[in-house]
Amino acid sequence: MIRDEELAALLRAAPWMSEDGRKADRYERVDHAVLGSAVVLLVVAAVGGPAAGRRFFVPVEVGGGRYEGGGPREAHAVEEFHREAVRRTLAGGTLRTERGGAVEFRGAGGSLAGSPPEVRPLPFEQGWSSNALSLVEIGGVPHIHKTYRGLDDDVREPDLLRLMNGTGRTPEWAGDYAYTDPASGTRHPLGVVYRYAPGEGIDVPLRQNLRSLWPALSRLLAHDAPEAVARHHLRPLDRQLRDAGRFLRGFHADLADRLGDGSPQPAYPAGERLAQAGRRLADLHDRTTADPALPARVVRDAFTSLAAEVTELHAELDRSGPSWSGGGPCHGDLHLSHLLWNPPALIDLSTPSTAPTAPGWAAQSPLEDIVALQRGLEYFAADEAAFEAANRLGVDSLETMLGSLDAAPHLSPAQQAEIRRVFEVADRWRERVRELLLGPGAASDGPLRRLLYLRRLLHELAYNHAHTRPYHAAIDLRHALRLGGGSGAHRDSEDVRPC
Repeated sequence: MIRDEELAALLRAAPWMSEDGRKADRYERVDHAVLGSAVVLLVVAAVGGPAAGRRFFVPVEVGGGRYEGGGPREAHAVEEFHREAVRRTLAGGTLRTERGGAVEFRGAGGSLAGSPPEVRPLPFEQGWSSNALSLVEIGGVPHIHKTYRGLDDDVREPDLLRLMNGTGRTPEWAGDYAYTDPASGTRHPLGVVYRYAPGEGIDVPLRQNLRSLWPALSRLLAHDAPEAVARHHLRPLDRQLRDAGRFLRGFHADLADRLGDGSPQPAYPAGERLAQAGRRLADLHDRTTADPALPARVVRDAFTSLAAEVTELHAELDRSGPSWSGGGPCHGDLHLSHLLWNPPALIDLSTPSTAPTAPGWAAQSPLEDIVALQRGLEYFAADEAAFEAANRLGVDSLETMLGSLDAAPHLSPAQQAEIRRVFEVADRWRERVRELLLGPGAASDGPLRRLLYLRRLLHELAYNHAHTRPYHAAIDLRHALRLGGGSGAHRDSEDVRPC
């Protein structure tokens, strides 16, 4: 078994433990189960430091694998871990833990559940991730074996994949395994196995399309307005973007059917959520307006716009009441890279509430996914514009991003005009992508969508400020300036940017 000093050295060396939310003065073992002949499934607890009280799952090889200085090693790259964990998952069953808990394996059955299939790891660039992903071949078919490093209460992906099996909207679920705490009886997902989805995120063709526009920009703008240029350049992606939007709407319908009980979705608690947004705005105002990295006048104007939007939404509450229709389950944290196409699929599900009897069922909406994609497109297009303008001017991209806010008064008129031109085309391109992907309804100013947009914008602005990210905070401010004022949630049809 692993000695305490070996465990401490192992966790100090693990790169995924360097994140602030995982740092601790030390780690203590909580429980363990032996998997196969050389792997131990460890549950450890953080003591002291920012991560104090959190628990983590660490598969460890204790037999053949050794560091140069001796001792065990983390097993995410160890073949025996994947072979034993995946085979047990497919077959089902339970491993008892040292402290009286259990690691329960649950398989989908079918052809994979018969005689033990051949399981072998495939080459896969893991990179850094909050969770660990590996590619394994099961009976000749590539699958993802994903393990969750933290024993957190909000890991719902395995159950969601299981419930969505057969819809064709998500990767095919093969099985999962979880740890049951002997003291509390709480079940914590440890890992999931699902068929590898070979499609690429929709961000890939979008990036290729926008970047291919820049070399011809001057010639195109000599003949057409920015909106026409963007619309014409996106024509090769028209069908795919519309298809992806229809796929997303089908996903929401299937998700509501698989998670619901047939009863109507309860009304969204708009009054409660708007009150939360108002409190966050007040707190954020006091901290962000003093940020010297951001243009002071623009910050003031952005917070005036945010406050006006809160006021308008309160007026909408007075007219309609504190609960609004439009609720329902959603993906939960949808990024452009999570929406695959060719073939289409949705990955990394994190639906906030998964059953009508679960907490928070009413406080979710498919519009959250629409808003998430809108915000993703806003970051995406502004980031590409800032880098393109920076390359053209020979300056840093932070300078051009801030220049899109305050007109870059320190630059020459020609340089200012170049920033305006690049950002204008990127904005029109983004608007057209949104229209194709999300449909004309996504551009409407429905009150629930506006509320959800406001909440996400405030969340991201708070995060970017807290982590000293003025570049990304500038993107938030660009879009905060478009809120409020009585003309709808997003005045993208007007160029209201200060530059």
